[in-house]
Amino acid sequence: MRVAILAIDGMRGFDLSIAIEVFGSGAVDGAPANEVSVVGPADPVTLTGGMAAPTRPLATASDADLVVVPGFADLDASLAGFDDADGVAAVAALVDAHSRGAQLVSLCTGAFLLARTGLLDGARATTHWRHAARLQSLHPEIRVDATAIYLHDPARRLWTSAGVTAGVDTCLAIVRHVHGAAAAAAVARSMVIPVARSGGQAQFVPPRARPTDLPDAGFDRLRELVGSDLSAPWPLSRLATAAHVSPRTLQRHFAALGLRPSGWLVGQRVVAAQELLESSRLSVEQVAGRVGFGSADLLRKHFVRLVSVSPTAYRAAFQRSDPVDVPEPSGRHGAG
Repeated sequence: MRVAILAIDGMRGFDLSIAIEVFGSGAVDGAPANEVSVVGPADPVTLTGGMAAPTRPLATASDADLVVVPGFADLDASLAGFDDADGVAAVAALVDAHSRGAQLVSLCTGAFLLARTGLLDGARATTHWRHAARLQSLHPEIRVDATAIYLHDPARRLWTSAGVTAGVDTCLAIVRHVHGAAAAAAVARSMVIPVARSGGQAQFVPPRARPTDLPDAGFDRLRELVGSDLSAPWPLSRLATAAHVSPRTLQRHFAALGLRPSGWLVGQRVVAAQELLESSRLSVEQVAGRVGFGSADLLRKHFVRLVSVSPTAYRAAFQRSDPVDVPEPSGRHGAG
């Protein structure tokens, strides 16, 4: 496979290195070698940290089977440069390579440059969770999914990945797609990493950094009341009373977010469960009771749906080194 790694000023050296390591490590343990080149509108280009990378002419990408678009460290500065000569030339090279049959893959915020081609319009795409809302705002035609580690649209020959090390997952998936599972496993073993990781990037989003919340500051009291008594039943009538609105008005506010009150409440309970799994020694069953789920099974069901991994796997990955014993709250309600 002929692989061209696009490089322009401001790209992450780490992303570029991922592509070189996965695709350019040569034949290892039976995995086929690829022909890899770094291409760009300038020679050399300046990457993050002041690193300089020599490049071959952009025209080299026209013969590639795969073109890799690394991400950018300073997204604001990079977006401003997309209309410069180098940015315009890079976008044109991507369109040309794709028209000749190449697959295109963006790593992390490289999705913003790939989006400028228009090729992602109508497709599902992902990027680093921190920048997903911005990608959606700038390119409403794209169906941005902030939960995925990577996404592949075979019909469009497009790949997009989440942030930073998710680029490794994505490049290994491409090796598996092109060369087969055995080849991907061989490359992963050579890099001393798993060939695939469980779950999506939702597990890496800080619990209180969810993009969806009530739109009005007047609902702060509702959030506080619910958060202070999650183990209690919270039917619609009680939620509306806490928010000082009618049930119909409350439903209308939630509908504006594409949510139901019950769905929002489940989200609040899962967030609280994440925080307890990170900070406490409570069992999963105890966590379920503290946050208002009737059982560990119900917690697992909603947790996997929203966070992409099980509570046990989440705790193994994110529990603090100094978890604490959490006392039983006084006046505890039964789960509703």
